[in-house]
Amino acid sequence: MVGFCLHRECYVWTFRVRLIIIAGITGAYGVFPEASQEGMLHPYKSYADVTLFHYNVPSEVSRATWEFAAFMDNPHCLIKDVHIYIQHGSYPVMSPTNSSFPPNVYIGRTSLHYITTKSAYQPHDATIFAINNPLPGNWFVASYISHWDQHVQQEGLGHKCHYSLGSVAFWSQVVGIPVISPGIPKVITTTEHFSYYKIFIPAGTWHFTVKLSNCEFQVNSVTMFHNNNTVLYCIQSVALRARALPSYTSKSLGNVTVDSELFFTETEPYTNGFYYLLIVTESMVKFKVDISTTECSVQPLGPSLTKHFAQTSEITVRHSNNTIRSDWASTIRHINNSKLPKVTRSPGIRREDLIKLQYPCLPTFQLARIKHSQDFADTFLLQGREWYTTWVALTEMIPVIVQLEILPFVDIGGTLSINIHLDELLINTTYHLLTITACIRKGRAPSHINWDIICPPSLLLNISTATPESVDATKLIPYPEPDMWFIAFQAKCYANGTERPCLMNEVTVSLNIRTQPCVFSGHPCGQKGVCQESHKGLHFFTSCACLGGYEGWGCTDGRNATPESLLLLTTLLLTLSNVFFLPAVLLALRRNLLTEALVYLATMIFSTFYHACDQDFYAYCVIKYEVLQFCDFFCSILAFWVTLVAIAGIPPHIASTLHMMGVLIVAVGVEYNRTGLLVFIIPFGLGVVIPVATWCIRCCRQRGCIHLQYSLLLLLLPGIFLATVGLILFAFIETEANYQYVHSAWHIVIALSLVFLLPKKCNQQRPGTCEVSNEAELFDINDYYSASPVFIVTSDLDNLLNN
Repeated sequence: MVGFCLHRECYVWTFRVRLIIIAGITGAYGVFPEASQEGMLHPYKSYADVTLFHYNVPSEVSRATWEFAAFMDNPHCLIKDVHIYIQHGSYPVMSPTNSSFPPNVYIGRTSLHYITTKSAYQPHDATIFAINNPLPGNWFVASYISHWDQHVQQEGLGHKCHYSLGSVAFWSQVVGIPVISPGIPKVITTTEHFSYYKIFIPAGTWHFTVKLSNCEFQVNSVTMFHNNNTVLYCIQSVALRARALPSYTSKSLGNVTVDSELFFTETEPYTNGFYYLLIVTESMVKFKVDISTTECSVQPLGPSLTKHFAQTSEITVRHSNNTIRSDWASTIRHINNSKLPKVTRSPGIRREDLIKLQYPCLPTFQLARIKHSQDFADTFLLQGREWYTTWVALTEMIPVIVQLEILPFVDIGGTLSINIHLDELLINTTYHLLTITACIRKGRAPSHINWDIICPPSLLLNISTATPESVDATKLIPYPEPDMWFIAFQAKCYANGTERPCLMNEVTVSLNIRTQPCVFSGHPCGQKGVCQESHKGLHFFTSCACLGGYEGWGCTDGRNATPESLLLLTTLLLTLSNVFFLPAVLLALRRNLLTEALVYLATMIFSTFYHACDQDFYAYCVIKYEVLQFCDFFCSILAFWVTLVAIAGIPPHIASTLHMMGVLIVAVGVEYNRTGLLVFIIPFGLGVVIPVATWCIRCCRQRGCIHLQYSLLLLLLPGIFLATVGLILFAFIETEANYQYVHSAWHIVIALSLVFLLPKKCNQQRPGTCEVSNEAELFDINDYYSASPVFIVTSDLDNLLNN
């Protein structure tokens, strides 16, 4: 990792030099709140694997530039494509595997950009991405490398490639933009080719109008030709944009001559923020700007619920003779419509004309946030002075709008769920077909023409009394962008396919709006995924980890899913392959190696239950997963330790001491880092010393090792061969794709190797002890030869058969 760190330092230094150069060029217009950000890149399995950067772009920036450079820590690592998403306001929503989203999920983004770069070992030119006139505020960068079938190996066993991404952002800001206040005409003189002005539009503004007039040349006029006639354009072009600077290439709202005026009306404005006006001229000019607004304040929901609820002692809903009566619905209707226009529709009078005369803008109500203790579990309710409700009362005469605020950082890591529901008792209560449409829009109220809501299909919810299934509709918005969100409701009735006046004066609709983790309510990732909460520095979000080959934002795409029969087969392979430890257990019991038999039995049991708990499906956990994992690693390593002690053929009281020493060493190592290489190397290294030291002492006492070496080769060759095969499978063949099969083979060969490594039982005076006359006989070579499980050095054939 030393080389990797050095290259990262080179990368940061290179970018710092570039920043100094750019700062010198841009001068006072350059603002650099971000120096650099770096992070490790990971293969994409779920959204939790992305590397997340955050930048705060100031307002009135004319150009924002990001530079990215990706590195790897070894020249022999594969060059990888790095995928980078840049999103304003919230975390990027993407589909790296081109998997599908659930049908009711809205994935539209205000400003989402995608670029790619490649990793390199040496410092290289960065990938540059620029955005002209970006929206101000939070920008998030999510990056990852494509997933590939990696080797499953112990940490430290071979080199594991690491990839990183560095990022630098800088921007140029326009300073000193004059403010034009609504309602106060302002005369402006400008000498600039591009002149910016900003207009603050307060909350509750229904629409506003920009008027440019009285334009005069202060120096020389500019002659333009239009339709073969000479026209003197005082203002060449006008552009208007909310929240960010407009571009000079934007669609022009028009031009102004000396004798003309320009009007422009924004009918659905973004409120509580600035609009920016761009004036393009080619001479010094003077002109007048006049901004007029029409305001409609957000309304509370009428009088106290207590006063109405006292008159409704019982909530009843009666359904008979094609009529429906609901005392509760009547109460909610009265409260909601307490400030709606009391209009009646007569034949021959258009609805829109009647409404415009009595109510100039649509009624808008604010939803209150109900905070809960869990993350991403807030609900939004209509609020009165002393109560909350989920019911919205509608009439066919006029749409109703509700609004709610999505907060930055707090809400953007979950899913915004918007559900509308119509009472099923309304079905078949009248020959009319009642339809309710709800249009969702971020930042400003939905569009309407003649009081009919105009909505794109992706943000439209429809419910009706046609069928029981059509009375409910839901829209899910993952990682919602922070802003004020608006929902416009409209009720209509149809008879024989033609719109008709509704027989019912009002209808109540249940509105259920909440933030929730991952995607769905109840099961956040459905039946094929697990919801996980991730923290990236100060940012946190929820995402689905799909199981069994399922893909997609909500784990609903099963095109590449593993068949259930194959999942069952692989589960059985990983669990039942541990049965091959039984021969080692039975052989150890037959030779009175009780400690070894107990350890082998524990290894078989814990490995079986650990792999049964570690499955995507058909999982069965008898105890916590972490406990099973610890026990599996601990018993597996301890099994080799006790086998090495048994091979040494030392007295029981010394062997018991070595067993306890092994337990302590292995337990500490597994708890410290159970996937690290040292947890295997240290016990194996110390364990091998025990039989080697024993054999060396025997050689010295026998003054020769020729027969011992030949016997050792014959005794240990099968066990060493099987253990070597298992090591090759584990270190070089096992990958994420073939893990179930190769790891099952690993279980089999390692279990069988123990059979050939166990020593033959000792001649016993009592169970558990070897017959040793004194300590000097400890390393008698004949004792070792008699311990052979395969070859027994004896001249007595009967003794051979008896043994």
